[in-house]
Amino acid sequence: MTVPIDPPPPPPPPPLSGGAPPPYGAAPPPGYQAYSPSPVDGHERAGFWQRLGGYLLDGFLYGLLIVAFAIPGGYLIGSAFNNCVSVGDKIVCPAGEPNGVQIGLGGLLIAVGFIVVIVLYIRSLGKTGQTWGRKIAGVKVVGETTGEPIGIGKALGRQLFASFISSQIFSLGYLWMLWDDKNQTWHDKIVGSVVIKV
Repeated sequence: MTVPIDPPPPPPPPPLSGGAPPPYGAAPPPGYQAYSPSPVDGHERAGFWQRLGGYLLDGFLYGLLIVAFAIPGGYLIGSAFNNCVSVGDKIVCPAGEPNGVQIGLGGLLIAVGFIVVIVLYIRSLGKTGQTWGRKIAGVKVVGETTGEPIGIGKALGRQLFASFISSQIFSLGYLWMLWDDKNQTWHDKIVGSVVIKV
């Protein structure tokens, strides 16, 4: 005597799009990534005035460093014209003056000062997220998805974008943070950075 075998039940229908989400703690459906909080979620974003304070302090402190190069450079350039006199609206110099080498050295010294400041600023911003002024103001620039300093390349890109784009049109790119939900300026958005309090 043969016993009839029931056929297996049909497979369940595929879930409809927009169906019920998986229960809490369950693995996400195929093709979806599980939510993980951003490393900067627990940090308070720096406000406008705190960021402005860091910016102004940077301008003052790095400006002092440039002045340390500019004063001797300017002295060299000025002393190249020591024996020259002003006659009406012209400057008249004796033969062999002004000293071109001296003017060149003075200009080079000033240029070196600017290069030193740019290198120090970008290196600090990229490696630690804090320039001199930002450290005093208690703010730090970090990657939005990593929570780590943004690196030299992004720091350079961020500054170039800030200088040429964010500062245009009444500094709208800087002011953008006032109504942005992440307190980001345009140059923050371009490189994926946020400024947090530390």
